Amino acid sequence: MNPLAILLGWTSGIALMRLHRDAATMIGTALAVDAALAPITAIAAVRRGRSGALWTILGFALGAWALAFVLIFKPRAAAEGPNSPGASDAA
Repeated sequence: MNPLAILLGWTSGIALMRLHRDAATMIGTALAVDAALAPITAIAAVRRGRSGALWTILGFALGAWALAFVLIFKPRAAAEGPNSPGASDAA
């Protein structure tokens, strides 16, 4: 099989389903899956305090793995500011 098809199959998560088709079908399916997961990954990343643009690119490049990373790992801590919920004037 074509190495590009194998790489895209693993990055999109299709290879985890043991789907084995011809190279053109694998590449097309993997690109479609990655294109669908990129905005979902970006939305999840932004809601967790991460860069939307960066995670759109990572979501397209790494597909299911990028989405899993964003969903599994803790959100970034919000910067402490004067209006943040953790701030107190009692000091």
